[in-house]
Amino acid sequence: MNHFLFNIPGNNSWKRYLLSSVIIIASIFAGSFLYLILGFIYSTMNGSDAHLDLETGEIVGMDPTIDLLFLNLLYVFWFLGIWFSIRIVHKRKLRTLVTGAAHIQWKQIFSGFGLFFALLLMLQFIYFLIFPEHYIWNEFDGSKFLFLFIVVLFLTPIQTTVEELFFRGFLLQWIAKLSRNPVILSIIMAIIFGSLHFANPEMERSAIWVGLDYVFVGFMLTFIAVKVGSSELSIGAHAANNMFLFWFLADADSVGGSVPALFTVAGNNPAVSFFMDVVLFIVFYLLVTKKFKPSANEFV
Repeated sequence: MNHFLFNIPGNNSWKRYLLSSVIIIASIFAGSFLYLILGFIYSTMNGSDAHLDLETGEIVGMDPTIDLLFLNLLYVFWFLGIWFSIRIVHKRKLRTLVTGAAHIQWKQIFSGFGLFFALLLMLQFIYFLIFPEHYIWNEFDGSKFLFLFIVVLFLTPIQTTVEELFFRGFLLQWIAKLSRNPVILSIIMAIIFGSLHFANPEMERSAIWVGLDYVFVGFMLTFIAVKVGSSELSIGAHAANNMFLFWFLADADSVGGSVPALFTVAGNNPAVSFFMDVVLFIVFYLLVTKKFKPSANEFV
């Protein structure tokens, strides 16, 4: 299998990457505008106190699951921007952002998802045994949780996959025109991926530890993709992480907010969370690179 970063088909000049960047950014703005419009319509029809927070660009006071639904619809526009850029500007198929093979390896995506989900569940259980006071069982409302479950099941994979197509696909392939060193590529992508998450509300807990966490996650997702030669495992892991958090752990100080998950996080320790992610990703990396042998391509 060809490495997905090199010998890419189509037209991939710097001018085309710059044009695609403009198109993708425009699609993100279009999606953001839709989010605001839907939020305004929802708050008007329901007579709620929801309003736009000019500092965060988010709608405050809206039902958290509805907010998650509207926010994830933004990624549909982002996806269309990526698809248009790759198909029309770069003259190649969308799967080339994921793999150099003739077909996407769905087995890798589901394996990455299942393994990462299981590891995350195990680590959270261990954390629960050590710090049970950090977990509060939410009053269960079947209809609210079912709605959340469906929204997350169908839309969160779109959100995470679009981010992977952009960060571990479009941007990484562009940057790989300058270097083939997996560590350098991973560091650059980690800084970009992490910095774009620095506006998230959980940064208020600890700019250092939460910031390091985002940078480390960005590094590992990229490093795995570069070493294996495709991004299917990163796509699966990213989806598993976000879906797990939305279903199981509500956090008022996070992007998900107070969604009707099974538990609410209280007294979250950013330093402990960071070291848990370090263990999680190192174990995941060792297991997946053993099962799915890294690309035979050599890096310089």
